[in-house]
Amino acid sequence: MSADPSLAPTDPVMTSDSIVETTSTAEESAPRVTLSPTGAEEFKAVGSIAPAKLEENRERSRDIDADAERETRLIREAPIPRQQPSVEVPLEQELDAALEAEINAAMGGGAISTEGALGIVTTAIAEAPAEETLHQGKRIKGKVSLLHGEDMFLDLGFRSQGILPLKQYEGKEIPALGAEIDVIVHKVSPEEGLIHVSLPSGRQKVSGNWDAVQAGLVVDCMVTKSNKGGLEVNVGSLRGFLPSGQVDLRFVENLDSFIGQKLTVKIIEANKAKRNLIVSRRALLLEERAHAEERILSTLEVGQTLDGTVKSVKDYGAFVDLGGIDGFVHIGQMSWQHIKHPREMLAEGQAVKVKVVTISDDKKKIGLSIKQTSHSPWDLAASKYFQSQTISGKVTRTTDFGAFVELEPGVEGMIHISELDHKRVVRVTDVVSAGQTIEAQIQTVDPVKHRISLSLKVLKAKPEPAAPPPEEVPEEPAAPPPKRKIPLKGGREHDEPRSGGLFGNPSDFK
Repeated sequence: MSADPSLAPTDPVMTSDSIVETTSTAEESAPRVTLSPTGAEEFKAVGSIAPAKLEENRERSRDIDADAERETRLIREAPIPRQQPSVEVPLEQELDAALEAEINAAMGGGAISTEGALGIVTTAIAEAPAEETLHQGKRIKGKVSLLHGEDMFLDLGFRSQGILPLKQYEGKEIPALGAEIDVIVHKVSPEEGLIHVSLPSGRQKVSGNWDAVQAGLVVDCMVTKSNKGGLEVNVGSLRGFLPSGQVDLRFVENLDSFIGQKLTVKIIEANKAKRNLIVSRRALLLEERAHAEERILSTLEVGQTLDGTVKSVKDYGAFVDLGGIDGFVHIGQMSWQHIKHPREMLAEGQAVKVKVVTISDDKKKIGLSIKQTSHSPWDLAASKYFQSQTISGKVTRTTDFGAFVELEPGVEGMIHISELDHKRVVRVTDVVSAGQTIEAQIQTVDPVKHRISLSLKVLKAKPEPAAPPPEEVPEEPAAPPPKRKIPLKGGREHDEPRSGGLFGNPSDFK
């Protein structure tokens, strides 16, 4: 056997009854060469083999050694591949799409790539924020990444995956893979690598263990009885209390109607030492209302037609619940006809269809209209009514300046007080009264401003002018009284001095 002396110290090659061994990492994966059983037996019996056969075996051994040396040299000279975080898998095994998706979900949404030649699977995990930013009760969004058993796994954008019990979808449709849903953080478990979440309306089942209850949990409770302060409830086998101010969004006077009902509430205080469990239905309703308000405001636009429920009726209008946010309908936007009070057509709890007419800049005030959801009778007013047309209508109301006449439902005209009669009218009610049916003539039509002016006096005969009163003959002035010829007694007309006083001698009266 011929061998290269330079390779002998570090690259020993065994003889015909040995296996080629290497010490480097790359050489361990090289193929091992062995002699066939026939060749080994021939070499064992070399003493009894003919010289020609022995020479033939030696030539074969030299060829095998030469091949082994050549392969060893090629392995030593080949570059060693860079070490990567990898896992060996059998070369003949291929990952199907389902298995690849499951591995991807289990590794937190990292991208998986396969090296076909080396059978290496590498996972690139994206940078994700830490879970320290999460707290119990925080609302976040998650993408459905895996449905496994009774749980749903979510990609929340953190290093840990979210886990949601599928039983919270009882009676509801389970979202498909890739769907984005809103969830609330319940508990963060770094040791498990999981973030326990629940649906905003999802309920947790609580047994009689105080360790299973904590503030922020949404649970079901059964109302057992009422007192002056609120309702006594059972949360599982634990006794709790629902204050009267936390029963509903508005104060409820009669709490007895809730006895025997099953309510969904939120735990606001759970004190194991004091055995104190306080729950609130109002807190849960406020959260749901705020979420619904945010959802509605994100899509709300002027001109939209929505369904609502009348929440309260005032003298000047009505408030309508749009399913999470309130809007206001002014009395002038309720009907094309004139109404005196909103209660003539609306009542609390009534379902109505409304149209959004105004939205304030801060989106705190939403103006609604009921009448604009129907066809306006004024759209055809210009083609139906014209100047000098005589119409018949009913007087709906009178004012100090005139009277309003209904020509058809939703269309009114007005008679000014100066158009009621040819003579001067002091009071409108001296000529017409509410509920009276009259005939009048149209003077002008303005369908844009929704105004029609009427006249009643043009249909009346103008009275003849009154004859002037006869001229009065001036009376002759009376003759002046005759001049007195004899002066008056007393006073200043006496020229001679008088002995007595102005009104006589006082001594005459003694």
